[in-house]
Amino acid sequence: MILRLKSFFLLIIAAAGLSACSNEHSGPDTSAIVLKLNLKRLDQQIANLKTREEAGQFLDANPIFAETFLMRSRLPHDSIAINEVLKLGNSTYIDTLAQEAAAYFGDMADVKAQFEAAFKTIKYYYPDFNPPTIYTVVTGYSNDLTVTDSAIFIGLDYFLGKRSRYRSPDPGYIIDQYSKEMLVPATVMMLSSKYNEVEASNRSLLTQMVAYGKAYEFTSQVLPGTADSLIIRYTNQQMVDCKANQANIYAHFVRENLFFEPSQAATKKYVEQRPAVVEIGAKCPGRVGTWLGWQIVRAYLKSHPEVTLPQLMAQDKAQILFEQAKYRPDK
Repeated sequence: MILRLKSFFLLIIAAAGLSACSNEHSGPDTSAIVLKLNLKRLDQQIANLKTREEAGQFLDANPIFAETFLMRSRLPHDSIAINEVLKLGNSTYIDTLAQEAAAYFGDMADVKAQFEAAFKTIKYYYPDFNPPTIYTVVTGYSNDLTVTDSAIFIGLDYFLGKRSRYRSPDPGYIIDQYSKEMLVPATVMMLSSKYNEVEASNRSLLTQMVAYGKAYEFTSQVLPGTADSLIIRYTNQQMVDCKANQANIYAHFVRENLFFEPSQAATKKYVEQRPAVVEIGAKCPGRVGTWLGWQIVRAYLKSHPEVTLPQLMAQDKAQILFEQAKYRPDK
């Protein structure tokens, strides 16, 4: 399965404290785990392409990129893929983004260290896990983050933050969800979908909320010490507002009988991207249903400390988890 970050909040459905504080998990001892992190800076290679022959050779040398990123085999003629990769290397607009990405990310030593630590932890819990190869690209804001079983494609331009000369055409509340610090957590969250069992026949809002809560908790345990705000991609203020108003948020879901509501309208209001959930309050951030799902999952783990991460991810019955969590927010 190919997952893209922009559509992840829809794909997981189809498969289906304060922000300054980080999660409480210290993480398992992974010192004995040895793995090789493979990161390929395709952005640097693409920037040096000058001729159609060089572009063709680049595509031949990077078949996973050519297929996943450009869908080369589905194109009516190979010249289309060659033109596209040359455009990535020769567009003045993209060239500016590439220069900014090169200066900002440097050799990516910090990002690589984060990925290596995350992959070791995933392998600790799932010994059959094979780390995907990481490819970096500057896309001109056409692809942000793509994850498959064997590859991770990072659109570095999306993660430049507010310092970039050019900005994504997305709305401001979406742009705020991208930063260098959010890159690895977002990738780990997407990798969690491989292990996140969901009762496909149950289309309730609760099923979706718990699925997201499990994805966030997977990320939290794989990246111990990472702020919750970076995992759920909320601002600090949004985290503070959710924490302060959690009783009101929960009461709204109870009052409106939302937990077992299967309608697409409920999904759009409480799970999908919105600047605010005005039905609850002007300051209630979009996707608040996924935040509430995370609180339910954490309440479940607090009352069941013996449950391991793989056992949590394998629990596909959201209603059972919800009932056993006995989540009741602080008044």
